[in-house]
Amino acid sequence: MVASGFIGLFLVLRTIAVEPFGVPTGSMAPALSGHHRDGPCPRCGYTVRVGRPGSGSASEHFRKVTCPNCDRDMSLVDARDLSGDRLLVDKNIYDLRSPRRWEMVVFRCPNPNPTEFGKPYVKRLIGLPGETILIRDGDVYVKRPGDTSAIGEIARKGLAEVRETLTPVFDMNFAPNPGGWSNRWLVSPGDPRLPLTAAPNSTGPPVIENGALVLDASDAPQSTLTAWYRHWHLDDHRENPVRVWSAYDGSPRRPNDLPAAHDFYLTCEVEITATSGTAGEASFECRLVDGADAITADIAVGSKATGRAQLIHEYHGGLGIKSGVALEPKRKYRLEFAFVDRRASLALDGHEIVPHADLEPAQKRGDVSRPVRFSARGCRAVIRDIRLYRDIYYMSDYGEHGTRHPAVLGSHEYYVLGDNSGNSEDSRKWPTPGVPESAFIGKPFLIHQPLRLGRVSVGGRERVFQTLDWSRLRWLH
Repeated sequence: MVASGFIGLFLVLRTIAVEPFGVPTGSMAPALSGHHRDGPCPRCGYTVRVGRPGSGSASEHFRKVTCPNCDRDMSLVDARDLSGDRLLVDKNIYDLRSPRRWEMVVFRCPNPNPTEFGKPYVKRLIGLPGETILIRDGDVYVKRPGDTSAIGEIARKGLAEVRETLTPVFDMNFAPNPGGWSNRWLVSPGDPRLPLTAAPNSTGPPVIENGALVLDASDAPQSTLTAWYRHWHLDDHRENPVRVWSAYDGSPRRPNDLPAAHDFYLTCEVEITATSGTAGEASFECRLVDGADAITADIAVGSKATGRAQLIHEYHGGLGIKSGVALEPKRKYRLEFAFVDRRASLALDGHEIVPHADLEPAQKRGDVSRPVRFSARGCRAVIRDIRLYRDIYYMSDYGEHGTRHPAVLGSHEYYVLGDNSGNSEDSRKWPTPGVPESAFIGKPFLIHQPLRLGRVSVGGRERVFQTLDWSRLRWLH
């Protein structure tokens, strides 16, 4: 009786409130995985996850894939297939409020193509009713009713939204063997505002200790040590621009033809372990560059009572400052710093400590091979768990609506795009770009069944099976 009641309750909830949804394709990778294979990189151990091809030979597709962390070519031919992620979808939320920009949505596909029409799709919502959408240089521009500008304004993300749209570039935790990460860091003594003084192929003083970046400038109040991350290819032995290829799609056929990445997000753990002993002079800096401008986050070291944090636009001056903020010695902080959509955001332990700052769109942004710089002044900084990501780069040479021509939305229509922009059927390609509000099913709120391969020995034989990947189970913003 109890079992039948539970089953009945589940069916009622599924019908009126919550419904599971399977993700078959990789159009939302890496946030969501479709049917795929994965395996550890033989050089750095990073998990390389590659989607199953929509057509063609799976063996050829998986024969050569590339680690997004250390660029090592490898094979997943012998790896087992894994099912796509499964989501829980809130079916009632849009009865209570309207859909919001940047959130994932599940809807019935409006494309009249018989193979697609009416199928449940999951994409990211980009454009709202009445807006005109245009994609330029990887960013989304929104022109609202009454706006007389040519293309409108950049649609900018808050820090919580940035966290949902990240593609990995570098993870310090997975070090190549042999050699480690020493070739990806250049160290320069002196004033960090001056040009790099280390030789182009030199790593300068040893700064990597037990997987952490250590900048020891605690010998004097004016002492400064700076480390630049450079996107160094370990096999080709050269510095390359960060490109916008997706490892989920396999190895790029013509990597040099891919657009340059410009929008970056950095997260790391920072601990100040020693200072020069002079109050009010020690500081820690982190700098991000987008190919046109550089933003530095400068945080005082010492007491919060006299401390401050600020965002500085290089060669232009301060963008924002907040008093009562400091990195206190012997305490660990989780730092987040983003320069995405021409917006700079800075947070410690999950809370923004300086109001975000917006820059005007750049006329031209160049290649970026050194997106990150750390500096310690009058202190010893230990920087652990360094992870660098790029933002979604929306392809403008794909499709028609919002790319070659502006996409104009009706009063009850929405514009949607896949995160894996080069491998997504979305508003850019459909005959009518807008998804009608009536086609919406709901909002995904939980990845409740991401899978990985498990292994167990039974009777001396190893059995491989699909099991829950707890590391990827998460709530969606």
